[in-house]
Amino acid sequence: MTHRIARVATRVLPLATLPLLFGFTNCGGALFSTDEAPTMEGDWAIAYDDVISVEVTLGGATYTSELDWQGGAFSIEVDGQPVTFALDCAAEEVICPSEVWSPEVALEHREAEYPNRVWMPVERQVCDSEPVAPAAEECGEGTDNPDCEAVCTTEMVTEDVSAFGLISEDGSEFAMLLGAGVASNGVNCAMLGVSIAQGDITSSGGGESENPWTSEAVDGEVVVAYAGACLWADDIDDDEDLEAAVLGATITFRTGFDAQRMAALAAL
Repeated sequence: MTHRIARVATRVLPLATLPLLFGFTNCGGALFSTDEAPTMEGDWAIAYDDVISVEVTLGGATYTSELDWQGGAFSIEVDGQPVTFALDCAAEEVICPSEVWSPEVALEHREAEYPNRVWMPVERQVCDSEPVAPAAEECGEGTDNPDCEAVCTTEMVTEDVSAFGLISEDGSEFAMLLGAGVASNGVNCAMLGVSIAQGDITSSGGGESENPWTSEAVDGEVVVAYAGACLWADDIDDDEDLEAAVLGATITFRTGFDAQRMAALAAL
């Protein structure tokens, strides 16, 4: 897909950005495992579902909706007041789940000692300047920035990065970090650190087989979360209390995907 967002040089994000939320049911010590794992090295074809599932969490309540894969408008009712949100996947400041990867990607194992670690090119939002410490009254418990992370005070741009992923220890699951970990300052639109791709792996070979243990397909979902100013809400009739509540909300988009190893597709 073509993006009209400013890009900067490709970078590799450090392992320090790895969140403690890879939801493997049997993750164990996958990050530092040196045991055999199914290889994901090679070219993959990515296909997305044509529906985006939406969850808005606001004031302890969760509202759900479904949109076309290109986005659209949806409304919720908060304290008797309708609030309309608009998601435009063509907008420069927005990365929808179906825009995270190209239709074809190359996965790599860069550390032979750790076969569960995987690297893949993705698009990720970053600050175009050095983030700064937030004002004391704008972070902490009860805010969108509870850990007082540095915030971006200039524009967010999209760049190509080498994202980091993990294969679970038993080789059945895969997850990759998408969120950049940049806190929103109420002005910029930044993906939250909970943004990930995850799925179940179908593999062949390994064990007593003479063939190497190889991942052939991944069936999963991309989860992209935003907060604050990223809610793209319409004007709310000068209701300041409701406006404040909306800015404190989070919104999560989910889209299913199917990844197939291209060598396997060619053999069909």
